[in-house]
Amino acid sequence: MERNEISSKRPKYSFPKRPLLPVAFAMLLGRHRSFAHDSALVMANSPYPRRFEGFERLPEDSSFVLVMNHFNRAGLNTYHAAMAVSAEVAERRPGRRELSWLLTSEWYGRRIGPIKIPVAVTRWVFGRGGLIYDLVILPRRPELVMARASSLRRVLAALKGGPVGITPEAAGSGVLIEPPPGNGLFLATLSRHGYPLYPLAVFEEGSTLVLRIGEPFRLTLDHGMSREEADRRAREESMTAVGRLLPREYWGVYAGAVERSLA
Repeated sequence: MERNEISSKRPKYSFPKRPLLPVAFAMLLGRHRSFAHDSALVMANSPYPRRFEGFERLPEDSSFVLVMNHFNRAGLNTYHAAMAVSAEVAERRPGRRELSWLLTSEWYGRRIGPIKIPVAVTRWVFGRGGLIYDLVILPRRPELVMARASSLRRVLAALKGGPVGITPEAAGSGVLIEPPPGNGLFLATLSRHGYPLYPLAVFEEGSTLVLRIGEPFRLTLDHGMSREEADRRAREESMTAVGRLLPREYWGVYAGAVERSLA
């Protein structure tokens, strides 16, 4: 079967109408909502199968960091995987603080058909999403040092109360890509504070969306490294940990690193 024929048979996920209007009104008015609750509504209205693997590894009481690949394709946006994870974590940790996500501040080069979406529009959407769901916005540009430092403080504060999910790549095309500079040091700082990093791989097997969690890892960097090398190493180690849980065809730019880690 040809690749384009396989793609045409993949499910096309959409945001269900039932929770769409309340979420839209909340974004316009700035009213707070529970991401876990809305995630459960979306999952309840999704007809497509999902399989959760390794979620029993997650601590029941303490905080942790989920490091997820930014799996994305036509007909399946990353938010669907994030919602599936949030709903599952909330179900497994009843009465605990829900999973909070770290969002990129903006997207570049996005289109709706032939129409280019202005960066300012994506910045507004992510900003409002962060507001109503109490999520943390991470500035995508590494030169925004003060804003990124503020985001780090907010993530550390959130981790004192519950788990946090991060997609280091900040964008995706279906296979692993290199995260933006600075995201490796961001993860290394969370690891240095003692929070376990759990790799979370998202991919598809036929029409089934698979969400697979592996063993936790830590990022320990040589103090003699330059900031640039330490950041590059942390990004590679993090994405390699995710890649080890993915089928080979999803390894992308980290194929060599994943191959070496499995040797």
